Amino acid sequence: MTFRRALGSISAMAGTLAVIASLSSVSLTTGCENTSEPVRVKGQVHLTLLHTSDIHSRLFPYNLQLGQVDAGLGLGEALTIANVGGAARISHILGRERARSSRVLHLDGGDCFQGAPVFNFYSGEAEIRSLAAMGVDAMIVANHEFDRGGLNLGLQLQNFASYPVLAANYILEDPKEPGASQLGTVIQPFTVFTLEGLRVGVIGMGNLSSITSIFEAPNRLGITPLATTEVAQFYVDLLRPTVDVIVFVTHLGLEVDQRMIETTTGIDIVLGGHNHIVLQPPKRVRDCSRNCDSDGQNCHIELAGAEPGSRVTRPCRPREVILAHSGAFAKYVGRLDLVLSNQKEDLAEPDIYDPVDGFEVISTDYKLFPVNEQVPEDPIVATTLEPYAQGLDALANLDLLVGYALDGSRRFSSSGGDSALGNMIATAMWLRLGIQTDFSLTNSTGIRADLVPGPVTVEQAYNIFPFDNSITKMQLSGIEVQDLFNFVARRSAGRGCVSQVQVAGTRIVIDCQQKLTETSAPGVATNIYIGAYNPPVPCSADVHCPGSGLGSCDLESGRCFQPIDPIASYELATSNYLAGGGSGFRVLQRNTTQFDTGVQQRDALIDYIRAGAPCGADESGALTTCSTDADCTGVGEGYVCACPEIVTEGLACDNAPDRSCSNGACVLKKCRQDVAAFQRETCAGATSEAVKKECEAAILPCSAAGEQCKFLACVDRGLGNYSDGRIKMVGQ
Repeated sequence: MTFRRALGSISAMAGTLAVIASLSSVSLTTGCENTSEPVRVKGQVHLTLLHTSDIHSRLFPYNLQLGQVDAGLGLGEALTIANVGGAARISHILGRERARSSRVLHLDGGDCFQGAPVFNFYSGEAEIRSLAAMGVDAMIVANHEFDRGGLNLGLQLQNFASYPVLAANYILEDPKEPGASQLGTVIQPFTVFTLEGLRVGVIGMGNLSSITSIFEAPNRLGITPLATTEVAQFYVDLLRPTVDVIVFVTHLGLEVDQRMIETTTGIDIVLGGHNHIVLQPPKRVRDCSRNCDSDGQNCHIELAGAEPGSRVTRPCRPREVILAHSGAFAKYVGRLDLVLSNQKEDLAEPDIYDPVDGFEVISTDYKLFPVNEQVPEDPIVATTLEPYAQGLDALANLDLLVGYALDGSRRFSSSGGDSALGNMIATAMWLRLGIQTDFSLTNSTGIRADLVPGPVTVEQAYNIFPFDNSITKMQLSGIEVQDLFNFVARRSAGRGCVSQVQVAGTRIVIDCQQKLTETSAPGVATNIYIGAYNPPVPCSADVHCPGSGLGSCDLESGRCFQPIDPIASYELATSNYLAGGGSGFRVLQRNTTQFDTGVQQRDALIDYIRAGAPCGADESGALTTCSTDADCTGVGEGYVCACPEIVTEGLACDNAPDRSCSNGACVLKKCRQDVAAFQRETCAGATSEAVKKECEAAILPCSAAGEQCKFLACVDRGLGNYSDGRIKMVGQ
């Protein structure tokens, strides 16, 4: 079935969907079950919606360096490292909040898969089981639920989902066999809850923008997408006669959420996801407001007609719809308290009340609960997850140290261009032994976490690169390079003029306002340089380079870069995801010179860091020898003599002033303290304080940490951990 046919088939599906409606409804009651006609409520009633979304496999607590936004939302103090997330903590909050209200639903907005090692090794089983243990009332299917394919998703849901799983905007078909697929047997468009007489219809909307393959017919996922406005209005019309309130749980993104509300009529509440943002307070968006006359009184919605290309209009009156987003990565739980009424006199705009709409929202209160270390764990969920924690310890050495980052590394930059972490990752791909191409490129959104200050572990590499993407090489002409970066420019311009790629070996200028043609979307790559001149052309500013082009001087190396030659050939290293057309990179997908190296991006980053010199090393990579701390004053501020003979075991890991050693080396004191604290964490799970002390005595954390800091690579400017303006954004 083509996408166009899918759009035209919505009306024809009405009979089938009506049957689905009767089969997919779920009725929840409080108190004793009553087989007679359910109690109908009237007047003002209260409803509480608990919302999570984009958990991204953060089932276990993790460390996060807090920015200003998270600090402002109550997660902790800005620029400190906080221990956040965890399904058991979320479950505690959910249980506490359920106990405070009578009519309560917990609705999850999808993307519970992918983002931490538990998904890489268990393929979503732990995530689905965790939601079941939390008692989630319904979840929707989002894009990352398909990261291991539709068959895996179907198996995990069949085996472990004890709750409705929703996606109204997908037709689920097996590409090899006619009829409903396995996914079609476990995913439904909506469900209905009866809460003390209040009937709440919940409709799910899966993601469309990030699973571009579903617009191909047929596709390996067996999904035909349906147009957002048409399918949303269809289910609103289908459910309105039988429910009091309509809630949409979506993974469409904020912009599409707003457009869906404005182009439909009859939705009451939307709980959204996908953008990893918090709306505090929630937005109030007027429905039926996209097509109105100049005074805003005569409005209508437009829907696809039964015939291809035809449109039908329907008059309506705009009303307020509540739109909430509750963050991502298990950092927050949102609580939306609503007062509803079906009495005209209770409403702020009684003149436009239509009894067909059932209960309207008359007031709201939104609270956001941070998931941090002050929140206790729910023992039921903690017990559910324990086998997975033990399994990860056995399957992967996630605590293995690969380096030390005094200041960490950020994946975003204030300029909107290249970032410190992005540059280091792109360089790791570019210089990888056996790859070593002319330039490298990876998508910014594929870098999923910052590098937290302190010891760098294999687990952090998984958090940064949760996807098992490998590095692909290919040849591009200069013209194709221009096409590639013009696409990047258009994509970046449409996303707030923030670069959607990170690069190495190249320097580019992106103009977010310029257009290639009058009809094209904004965004042009105006200056593209690949490789330095040979012999080198020194520079300290762009004016020193041939042509004086903006961005042509690499200030770090003091060398001028060459502009691309349209007829030259350039070798690119990128991810197999982008090479396959992911995120819309069709310009790469059609390239016929691709070679998948099999080297994962994650492994390239780990190996690149491991190869670095320790903090305080000289140009040859050697550390300064010492016998006391006084010998380290010439190395720099904050260096101490690391030697087991003189260090004292304690939180500060200070050296004894009356001792000296014969085989010491100068290391960062902060490295020794942080690595020692990391070592102590291995003893934190001891059954008693005595056993904990015995464990620490066996490890000797300060002594062991000092020896490790002699070899751990320093993640600093020496490894390219800085932003140098290689991607300049113009027209922000």
